[in-house]
Amino acid sequence: MLSDNEHIEGLFPEAAQSWDLNRLYADLQTASGKEIKPVEKACLRGLLCRYRPGQLAFKLTWTSGALRVELNKGLYRSLEAIADQPVNTLRWEKVPEWLEAKGYKTAQRQSDRRLHSPSNTQTIPAANLADWGEAPNIQTFYGRVDEIAKLEKWIVRDRCHLLAICGMGGIGKTALAVKLVENIQSQFDCFIWRSLRSAQPTAQLIADLLQFLDHSQHTGCSTSDLLEVLRQKRCLVVLDDFEATLQDGELVGAYRQGCEDHAELLQRVGSERHQSSLILIGREQPKEISMHQGEDQPIRYYKVNGLQRQGAFELLRARGFTGTENGLEALVQQYRGNPSALRIVSGTIQELFNGNVSEFLKQTALALGDVLRTLLYQQFERLSQLEKDVLYWLAIKHRPVSLSSLRSEMNLRASGSELIDALESLRWRSLIEKVSEQGEVMFLLEPVVLKYVNRQFVDEVSKEIIAIATQQNLKSIDLLQSHVLVEDRAPDSIRAMQIRLVLKPIKDKLAKAIAQNNIELEFLRERLASQYQGQPTEIESYREANLALIGLWW
Repeated sequence: MLSDNEHIEGLFPEAAQSWDLNRLYADLQTASGKEIKPVEKACLRGLLCRYRPGQLAFKLTWTSGALRVELNKGLYRSLEAIADQPVNTLRWEKVPEWLEAKGYKTAQRQSDRRLHSPSNTQTIPAANLADWGEAPNIQTFYGRVDEIAKLEKWIVRDRCHLLAICGMGGIGKTALAVKLVENIQSQFDCFIWRSLRSAQPTAQLIADLLQFLDHSQHTGCSTSDLLEVLRQKRCLVVLDDFEATLQDGELVGAYRQGCEDHAELLQRVGSERHQSSLILIGREQPKEISMHQGEDQPIRYYKVNGLQRQGAFELLRARGFTGTENGLEALVQQYRGNPSALRIVSGTIQELFNGNVSEFLKQTALALGDVLRTLLYQQFERLSQLEKDVLYWLAIKHRPVSLSSLRSEMNLRASGSELIDALESLRWRSLIEKVSEQGEVMFLLEPVVLKYVNRQFVDEVSKEIIAIATQQNLKSIDLLQSHVLVEDRAPDSIRAMQIRLVLKPIKDKLAKAIAQNNIELEFLRERLASQYQGQPTEIESYREANLALIGLWW
């Protein structure tokens, strides 16, 4: 197993292809007057490769807060110095721009780059040209033998043209794709890996691909030009972080400005004759995949779920467990085999519970580490408001819910068909699960997502409650009107859970706000009641019942 320093030094090796790292390290050391740390070197390489600070924290297995403090007191200040910028003006996305302006970017042409495999061991022979681009260096990999075999069959034997590998953040999509490519790369004339995290416009992406895949001079850089190369050669193209090209705040399928022609690219790669394969990796399934994929089609979709028992146990053994501890099975099931979640929680168990899994399960609710919360936050913030509302309802219910039940209980500002679209979109984003109970389709959240969404709901409702208390009016009311806090007709066990996980923390925050602001509760109730008089009754509103539960209504 690699040591921590060896792991850190192996991160983001692709930065060396375009940047004079040795000169950078030396100048940063001169500017700071002390030796630059391995973690600072890794962060610098990551920033040069356009990784966000949250992604760097995940790769380094740090918390986002701790890494931010580390960078602010060291690397960021040194970068400002060598770039001749004012103190405390650095933004992470400006680092490549500043350093390129100072001449640290090398003049190597892309076609002359050294061609690296993820293990950085040997140069790929010219007969199998490869550019691993921003692909991560996967040092450890657990389980997924059957999954790799299935995907390998689709690409090599079935000659699949277009494959989407999707799943929620942290589930292991990119690692799976790296191992798949390592197995099948020799079957192709050319291979190229690109990350779309910077939402590369379609024309720019195609030009980049053509520059590597076809060394002849093209007069254009259209989708047709790319398809011609895919016909002439057997090429393997991997596009990671595909969701970055899709629009935030809308249902799945709408592209960002400049990326609209990605739709045509996917459609034509999937439907036209050629001998190549394109693999997409992302948290969301593009419409061009969902509408045409199938086991008998050249377009396929694979949803990445958590590790099976054997792979999960291998991961936990590598984190210090023997595999015989009581509660290990329950731990894997509780986190649905999510590798990121298991890595995070295994550290907590070792450090705070001396490796006692049963004691951890007994004393704590589902734990979310900072890294996993960051991943879920990034995905949650991409959702439309209707999708967020649906997730809030599923979190409140804490059990599988049918479409008809959702439709009847939601205070919808949208039509029934829009609710169906929202549920389908959430499924394509890998945020909800679908099960069948007595012949009826039901929807639910897996535990990790449920924990995060419940916390988000409590935080948002608490903001409304505090605003009501401090402003002494109902102008800020929203979720309190559209979502129930505790269900009247739910089973007793569910009601008890809703009281403990939703109602109690909201009431605690209200009590704290009242105490801090010296608010007289009875006076506040009278003020709110006087405002409410004369307002029309909203049949589907949960406002009055929720305010009564919280203690702001009689």
